[in-house]
Amino acid sequence: MGDLARTLLSEELRRLLRARRSGVLVLSQGDVTKGLFLRAGQIVFASSTHDGDKLGESLIRLGRISRAEFAAAHAAIRAKKRRLGEELVGAGLITEEELGRVVAHQVQKIVLSVFTWTDGDAVFQENPEPIPADLALDLSTHRLLLEGARIFPDVDRLEKAVGRASRRLRVSTHPPFDYSRVNLSPVERGVLNDAADEMRVADMLARPAPRALLVRAVYALLVGGVLDEPGEKAEERLVEGDTGTFRIAVAAEEPPVETVRERILRRYEALPRATHYEVLGVGPDADGEALAAGYRGLSDEEEREWRGLQGDVRLASVLSTLRLRQREAFRILSDPELRRRYDRTLGGLEPAKAQDVTAEAHGKAVRLARQALGMLEKGERDAAIPVLLRAAESDPRDPGVRRLLAVTLAQHRTLFRTAERHFLAALEMEPGDVELRYRLALYYRRAGLPKRAVAQLRAVLTAHPQHEGARVELAALGELERG
Repeated sequence: MGDLARTLLSEELRRLLRARRSGVLVLSQGDVTKGLFLRAGQIVFASSTHDGDKLGESLIRLGRISRAEFAAAHAAIRAKKRRLGEELVGAGLITEEELGRVVAHQVQKIVLSVFTWTDGDAVFQENPEPIPADLALDLSTHRLLLEGARIFPDVDRLEKAVGRASRRLRVSTHPPFDYSRVNLSPVERGVLNDAADEMRVADMLARPAPRALLVRAVYALLVGGVLDEPGEKAEERLVEGDTGTFRIAVAAEEPPVETVRERILRRYEALPRATHYEVLGVGPDADGEALAAGYRGLSDEEEREWRGLQGDVRLASVLSTLRLRQREAFRILSDPELRRRYDRTLGGLEPAKAQDVTAEAHGKAVRLARQALGMLEKGERDAAIPVLLRAAESDPRDPGVRRLLAVTLAQHRTLFRTAERHFLAALEMEPGDVELRYRLALYYRRAGLPKRAVAQLRAVLTAHPQHEGARVELAALGELERG
């Protein structure tokens, strides 16, 4: 590849992506070297010699660990020959899920930083296994290309890369990632509107907006795969994953039963607010083939991974509910008329009404909550969680059930990320529950969200000025003297 002053990094990455090359793209500028790790053309990791890009510094900046904790972990990894992340997870300073998200944030920061380089050296080093499977991240390379084009400083080079002015562009029929989740600028939205009718590049660049913004918008959408040319042969590709954490299925071996169990519980917890598309793991524009593939994939996963859980009587209802919801989602989305009606409800034309809770459903929720409480008193938290989730499903309006579920989830090593909505639901029903609000503040602090923790602690002290726990926590956060 050679000189970045002559070759656009985004174009080189597109070339490697189309050729499905695996290896490391090594980029250097001055005394800084950064590496983009590619697996079948997809960016799955990045490294940097710049101190500010290191994992430890990222965790310290985000407030997840202290510098003293980092120093202790760093000394331990040298003695044990482990990775920093492994040591931090093992020491209980961070969960594996948190680690994945922090690493993904750090990797994206490194990737985007090299898009600001207008010169430097680049060398691609072929390697079929450029990085261990457990370090690979689930990121959309096309989304990174789009965001990188937005910040590349040399607009003239971008305009040359757009191509001839007579070239016609359209919105891709099979975009490689869900760009509806990207915060598009007004200029980018205008370009997309033009491309809906297949328009020439020259006409797109003649819109009433600064030319530099138009060039950048057209190129970013083009390099991101959101735009393509009419008649252009569609690339054979699946919609790219973009969870922003470690890939779940890169390893060939079957995942441990506990991992599968927690994944199922996360899916079940999210079920009340999941769309049919999200249940099947497909995009809103999925055709019949994609729907069938999504449903088949879930069935294959069930056959492959759920077998070890069939004897868990507490999970039986959870598994049954997931199966029924998957079948219902596939039934509705596979029928064109039912799908049209359902899509209208997603557009807000038919807002869902609050569910009426029968006395029978409320009684079931109370019985399940008591059963779960008995398990918790015996120290059986993992067994209590699916029971509490079923209780909340039976009566979503019972504040006691929500409270117990929120507090229990907040103490779990990996499921605690799902606790927030149950805390907020319980507080919406009983805003005067000071102790629950205090528990929410502790939860936010553990999750690395100090500003939210401070806001809740201040609300606790407003309602109960002598609350000792809130005062101690605010002092620990350095906020008490500012109150």
